[in-house]
Amino acid sequence: MNREEILFERFFGSNRNDDESIFNDSERYLAELVYDVACDEIHKDKIIPDDESDDGDDADSESSFDIRIESAVEKFERVVELFKISKKAKDAFVKNFGHWSSFRKSNIQRLKEIAEEIQTDKFNSDIAKVVGGVVGAVGGVAVGLSFLTPLAPITLPLAIGGGVASALGGGVVVGTTGTEIVLLKNNLEEAKTLVMQEEASFSTMAPWFIHTENLKKAIEFLVSYSLLKEMSQDLQDFHDVHAMNLRVGSFVNRFKQALKLCIGKMFKSSNIMESFGIVVAPVIMTFVIVVCLLRYHNRIVLECAMQIDRLVLGMMSMMDIGVQAGRLTVGLATKGAAAAGRAVPVVIATTVFVAASIAIDVVNVVLSSIDIHTRPEPEHAKKIKKAAEQLEKEFRCIESIYNELQKRKFINRPNVTEWKTFIINHVPDDAEQRDIKMAVRSQLLEEAWGCIKLQRLSTDGNNWIVKVPASHSQTLSQQSHIFIKDERCLIMK
Repeated sequence: MNREEILFERFFGSNRNDDESIFNDSERYLAELVYDVACDEIHKDKIIPDDESDDGDDADSESSFDIRIESAVEKFERVVELFKISKKAKDAFVKNFGHWSSFRKSNIQRLKEIAEEIQTDKFNSDIAKVVGGVVGAVGGVAVGLSFLTPLAPITLPLAIGGGVASALGGGVVVGTTGTEIVLLKNNLEEAKTLVMQEEASFSTMAPWFIHTENLKKAIEFLVSYSLLKEMSQDLQDFHDVHAMNLRVGSFVNRFKQALKLCIGKMFKSSNIMESFGIVVAPVIMTFVIVVCLLRYHNRIVLECAMQIDRLVLGMMSMMDIGVQAGRLTVGLATKGAAAAGRAVPVVIATTVFVAASIAIDVVNVVLSSIDIHTRPEPEHAKKIKKAAEQLEKEFRCIESIYNELQKRKFINRPNVTEWKTFIINHVPDDAEQRDIKMAVRSQLLEEAWGCIKLQRLSTDGNNWIVKVPASHSQTLSQQSHIFIKDERCLIMK
């Protein structure tokens, strides 16, 4: 083997230290194709410097080379693991959305009703106003929705609320309003309990935002996230044009052009060469393209994360969060809150799962004021109504995220209960299983690409049994022939 082949095997072959290849057989074919294109592009442009033209002649250069390899392997393993975790988190988000959404809808309605109660009970308002300025101390409800970590409601459930309540200080104590006050306090306590239950329910969904944020950071060590999104769109454009013409020979030639486009962008726009060196760079590029952009399950996770970026940015704009974000950070730092150091503008992981905490804070403010002044103020109704509105806006965003996750899905083979069987006759003798699968995929939705079963018949001629999920077999059922390696093969149902 030449040096490129040895390096490829060292990273991706079965002779890795853990004896576990990163790629399956189908992916290995793609990986070899990508790697060859990347190496060819380097040699074509003659950009290998003299000090990297061989494996190194001294111990120092060899040690440096080994360090780069170990660094790359560690980053590969981290990305692969985070993709697996993120996929599980995606499934958990979708599974638990219905349960959580019922809590959120009930809480929105209940808080609106309580706001109405305060307004219609005609509570006197001759006491000193204390809440308006205090709620402003945390930047208001809208500001509170931004730049707290997703786990803030778990680790610091009442950190802000406690500070707000303690900041109320002294006030003017007046007479009670009797039964209405008792009833209102009970309703507020009930609403607070329900919102806290909602937080607990959302804890099964929050990991999606945390793990995908960690995934993006891990990928950033290999290639910039913005460049990854750009290459993802390039490959999607290629797929949209050529998906229905997946004949291996001509397809590979066209696919190489798409690969050259992506590889060229990585050479020009990334720090891969600087971080890993020209010799290792093709390996990094191969991993990024195959594992992040071509491995279907991973690409779905990545596409969901990218789409959710846009959704949450839209929510932040709608809720006017970004303008005042700095004030919340300063306020938390002044109070010495542990979250202050983490209150940074990371779009996804810091935006969701905070409206409920702010709603609890507002309820705490009202309850504290009632304890001190024995009655609520009309201003409290506005604060509670505002909290309900923010819960509602955030719900619409999270619901949109759920819809995106539902739309971008794939079929797990173990979950398929009904299969449709076809027989493909006269398959070319030199065709491999990947050639047959590629031809069949052109007749399936992409979500079912991983659910193709093949078995060669023990009859004369190269004939194959093909099984696909019955739910996705309609297009293939309508075909009388299919092209494999540019040859027309008969389909029997």
